[in-house]
Amino acid sequence: MAAKRRAQRLLAQRLLCAAVVGMGVAAGAQTQSGMPPPPSSSCVARSGAPLAQSWQYVFSYEGGCDNGLAQGEGRAQWLPRSEDRAPIVWQGRFDRGIFLSRPVVRAARPLADSQVLLDLGPLADSEGKGGRLWVQAALDGNTPADACAPMALHVLVDIHSSLGSEQVARQWMQAALQHWQGACPAAAQNLVRLMLYQGFELAADSDGHLPVPVVRATASLQGRELLFQQYSNNAAAQQQHNAGLPEQRREYSANAQRLQAMVRQYQARRVVDLPTLDKNLSSLRGQVVLVGVRPERILSRRLAKVRTAHRDGWDSTAAVVEGHEIARWGKDSRLLAVKVQGRSTDVRTQDQVILQLLGSARCSEVDCEDYLLMPGGQWAHNKALP
Repeated sequence: MAAKRRAQRLLAQRLLCAAVVGMGVAAGAQTQSGMPPPPSSSCVARSGAPLAQSWQYVFSYEGGCDNGLAQGEGRAQWLPRSEDRAPIVWQGRFDRGIFLSRPVVRAARPLADSQVLLDLGPLADSEGKGGRLWVQAALDGNTPADACAPMALHVLVDIHSSLGSEQVARQWMQAALQHWQGACPAAAQNLVRLMLYQGFELAADSDGHLPVPVVRATASLQGRELLFQQYSNNAAAQQQHNAGLPEQRREYSANAQRLQAMVRQYQARRVVDLPTLDKNLSSLRGQVVLVGVRPERILSRRLAKVRTAHRDGWDSTAAVVEGHEIARWGKDSRLLAVKVQGRSTDVRTQDQVILQLLGSARCSEVDCEDYLLMPGGQWAHNKALP
């Protein structure tokens, strides 16, 4: 009985001490501003059900507060009512009541079902267009939501980015993955869900639910690459639907006419992409072909390393282009007329196919859609030419 009374006295002293500290903070704030702040119990730090609904802890908060939610620098504390539990303390930055447990997180938004969005800041695609990465995480157990243990990665994409292009959509997913891996280099996540949205703001509705994404995927991580297990692109599906519309047919017809003009000018035999060319070098050697490329690196005034302009998936096939015109190239994608040579023996471009440049045209789209997207919405990846 004596031991039980000592334990009760010790618990009462601990709770009294916490109350005195809270009163001291409130008094200090009143002295500086002239107005008494709300009591600490009226400012909420969002937590999972084990803390929020537990009678086993006494919650208190000290620090910045906005509309009843912890905001800015603060300290949330859950003191146990029994001695067999340790106190739980979250100290640092808060946004809308959500504890920002990692320095890389800039802001937060609440979602339904004890989930939150954590803002990992801006990111850009290879063309420098803007996006923003948000991580969906759970308030689980006695720990704060963690951006490095994501339920999903959400990307808000620049409205001028063409998500109807599979290449563009997958580039955004790759950029999001790399940005997240940079923020969480030690994370042991093997499977990740990715969502792409387009607009000016990623906002949940009044029930805490996000809008339907334009693109969604589930992918496993292979180093710094994505291996897609599930993938759907509403924008691409809509583009296929629109392929039958009169204005879309006119656009595709204009693409075909531009391609045919290049065929006639250079007497090309085939339009290919680099993976097809690389796999069929022996049969294509010596032929004149058309290929859409994106310059990757200018090696000299007449030598450049290129990759395919329009790619399905994350193909990394590269080739070497030789020609005087390269000195005038910029960063834009181009449709090339080339004569297929052998393979490079240069250590910088070992075993890559060498292409002798006969001429080129600058593409107005990064994936050379204005030359390679044919009537019916089909891409000219490996097509014999009349």
